[in-house]
Amino acid sequence: MTVPGFLTRNLRLKAVAAVLATITWTGVVYASNPPDTRSVTIKVPQDSGAITPYVLVHTIPDLVVRVAGTREHLAAFDPSALIVSVNYRVLTQTGVQQVPVSVVNNDRDVVLDSPPTTVVADLDHLDSRTVPVTIVQNPPPPGYVVSSESVTPSTVSVIGPQHQLAGLEARVAVDLSNWKTNFQADAKVGLYDTTGQRLGNFGVTAAGHPQGTVQVSITVTAVITSRASAVLPKVSGTVAPGHQLASVTVSSPTVVLSGPQDLLNTLDSVPTETISLSGLSGTLTFTVRILPPSGVTATPGTATVTLTVIALPPASSAPTPSPSPSPSPT
Repeated sequence: MTVPGFLTRNLRLKAVAAVLATITWTGVVYASNPPDTRSVTIKVPQDSGAITPYVLVHTIPDLVVRVAGTREHLAAFDPSALIVSVNYRVLTQTGVQQVPVSVVNNDRDVVLDSPPTTVVADLDHLDSRTVPVTIVQNPPPPGYVVSSESVTPSTVSVIGPQHQLAGLEARVAVDLSNWKTNFQADAKVGLYDTTGQRLGNFGVTAAGHPQGTVQVSITVTAVITSRASAVLPKVSGTVAPGHQLASVTVSSPTVVLSGPQDLLNTLDSVPTETISLSGLSGTLTFTVRILPPSGVTATPGTATVTLTVIALPPASSAPTPSPSPSPSPT
């Protein structure tokens, strides 16, 4: 077959032109949609069943993978297109080690840029231990104290990495800073090491309770104290006509009050029961009860009040003025 002459004529020039055209077209395309890379994070599967008979001391962090493609394709990329698998079958010992990992890309518009091939895993044998539960609390407000506390059940069963179970502490946190009455509620159990660092990757069970909880019961009582307070006699009504109340005296002007500190702080005085003044005259003595607020007691519980009612002086009559003399005629 004979090739037409115009096809073979200036062949080198035509090849150079084709290359330049391709470069120009590529430049135009990538100027509006340039290539780029993007980092995405994906979770590493770490199902306990796949790791048995070992357990992870620490959770394996998310894997960072870079994908490459055009800016448009990267913007539309969904990280769920990446499938991560870890070959836990190679595990034969405890400790920190590299475990093979593979990342499969199901998006044909992007490619993986040097994906990781291993992850770091810290492994230990699975074990269990019974741990007592302690209560960590913010104390009640001023004037109140915790008189008793209990946890039901008092221990929990903890399952986790063998070496971390030594010295493990189980705690429940309770905030009583605004609590003035008894407290009872289910609380979540937290696990801590000897340095106070909170731990994860543990299973916590308590008999008869939802997973990871115990019932906390705390008795909060008021701080009982005492103070001296003035006795304030209380009277009502009107004395006999033509009389007035001249004085009110108390045989013991102060009493000792006992009760919660926050109540006593406001009691500079305490009233008596009301004494009726209706129709009274002269000097009269009454024994009346002292009436502190609920929760407070007074010693003594009564007071002797003396009322002095005096007669008003009679009103004096004003003298009649003398008439002025009339002027004499001139």
